[in-house]
Amino acid sequence: MSDSQKIFYDKYWIEAGDSYSGDRTGYAANFRRWMAKNLNGFVETDEILEVGCGDASFTKRLAQFSKQVSAVDVSPKQIAINLEKYPEIQFVAHDLAEPLPFGDNRFQAIWCSEVLEHLFDPAFALREMYRVLKPGGFIMVTVPYHGLFKNVCIALFKWDHHFDPEYSHIRFFTKNTLRRLCEKAGFSTIRMNTCGMSKPLRDLLIPTNLLLRATKLQ
Repeated sequence: MSDSQKIFYDKYWIEAGDSYSGDRTGYAANFRRWMAKNLNGFVETDEILEVGCGDASFTKRLAQFSKQVSAVDVSPKQIAINLEKYPEIQFVAHDLAEPLPFGDNRFQAIWCSEVLEHLFDPAFALREMYRVLKPGGFIMVTVPYHGLFKNVCIALFKWDHHFDPEYSHIRFFTKNTLRRLCEKAGFSTIRMNTCGMSKPLRDLLIPTNLLLRATKLQ
């Protein structure tokens, strides 16, 4: 990631504060429910990694399921803020274009929410998650969803915004493309759902996000 991109994310998270994904409505609330469904039953010694933690809105939730939570993010300034607020969590400033700063087969679960769409090489990031995950462990990934109906709406009404060269999203996923990327990284037992903004009709027609769980086999 370039220096200009790192400056962008420094500014992005510090200005957003806890409001970005801490809201109790919308898709963030659905993410937290899905997280709890997957992590209920974890023991305190099961290690969890968050890849792309931002303002730690989800990290502090992960810490409710394990006493051994680590989190990485590209913004050193945001990491410093997180460390001050949550000293019990291991925060590390890290660029996901580089290998993760952890040994092989360490984590029981990895949470990566709304991150892959910002990366030039999401396949590399997934391979690194596979490497540091224990056999039998799993990843939980969320990305913005691009289905046929949504893509038609973007083409008709939001094209300039969605593909603005200054927009931070540079990757766009469907169920099939995200599944193939995870399979190429080595993952199996891939399960996918969609979620939205807790608005039933809108969510039925235009889900906002893909939710993927995939396992590293024994």
